[in-house]
Amino acid sequence: MPSLCMHIPNCLWTKALLDGAIKVDGYDVIFEAAVFDQRGSSRLRGDVEDKYAGTEQVIPDYLLRIAHGTEKAIIALPIFVTRGMVQRKFVMRRDTMTPKDLKGRAIGMGRVLGATSVYLRGLLADHFGVGRRDARWITAEPLTSDGAMGGEWAYTHQRGGIKASELIQRLSAGELDAVIYPGGAGGHWFNWVIEGGASRTPDPYGDLEQMVASSSNLCFPVGAVESHVAWFKKENFYPTYHFLAIRKHVAATHAGLAAALVEAFDRAATHAMAYMSAEEHKLYEREKELLGVDPNQCGLNAVHKRTIEKCIDYLEADGLLPRRPTLDEIFPLTESQ
Repeated sequence: MPSLCMHIPNCLWTKALLDGAIKVDGYDVIFEAAVFDQRGSSRLRGDVEDKYAGTEQVIPDYLLRIAHGTEKAIIALPIFVTRGMVQRKFVMRRDTMTPKDLKGRAIGMGRVLGATSVYLRGLLADHFGVGRRDARWITAEPLTSDGAMGGEWAYTHQRGGIKASELIQRLSAGELDAVIYPGGAGGHWFNWVIEGGASRTPDPYGDLEQMVASSSNLCFPVGAVESHVAWFKKENFYPTYHFLAIRKHVAATHAGLAAALVEAFDRAATHAMAYMSAEEHKLYEREKELLGVDPNQCGLNAVHKRTIEKCIDYLEADGLLPRRPTLDEIFPLTESQ
């Protein structure tokens, strides 16, 4: 049986798969580390090269393709390869304005369907009363990056002409009133448990924590540790950005592969402590203590189910779904835990 090549991010939770310490029981699977480039961005949104039996996918894009009936080639697994709190991706200036004052104001973001954008639009609406039609949404990336929508978002005020990496500069200069910063290439995710905990994973858009820390007029208005904990206790979900998807024909010809992959990724997450520094291990344990759960487990558990349902809620509120897909449609090979 030929090897099955899977394209995954290189982070703590996947290192044991990439270096071969953890194998997929019963299957010859090799893992390739993702490279963040233009081709990689297209791959994350469904344009997958033939050589890959599986790859990570941006969750909102995939949900739209399921809802529109346009996803024919790949099938999602409850293996959430990138995830993390989004509050410290939301930046404003240090002045008298607060998030609730953003009605009628300009908010910049990378893509409409970027997972961070989806979750933070929901947070602004639910917790600060700033709905989709209330703000002027400035989208940096071209419309082709949001191709799953099939057209422009009804609430886009301006599209393109800005590099995503320039959003913070424009915020500091007063051209924008807030920024939802694009997510980077993975991360260790638990760094929110200490304010100023910058990601140790290189971010192609630039180190946001460093940019804000070095600025005299920028801040994270909802970025305090206490704000994260209170939000999680109320909402009971942990934002997930990308999950693993495999080709439908591969799933059909390799019975049991889906379950074996979930089990292997779960073992890799457990093995992640072997790759952590002492500081990272302390942050990891602190996150579990603060939340009362380990958000790094794989499978369709209660927190992950709640997260996917909430993402669908937000996409519905965005007016982007022609119908609401079910969990059984999204994860047809998986039983709920």
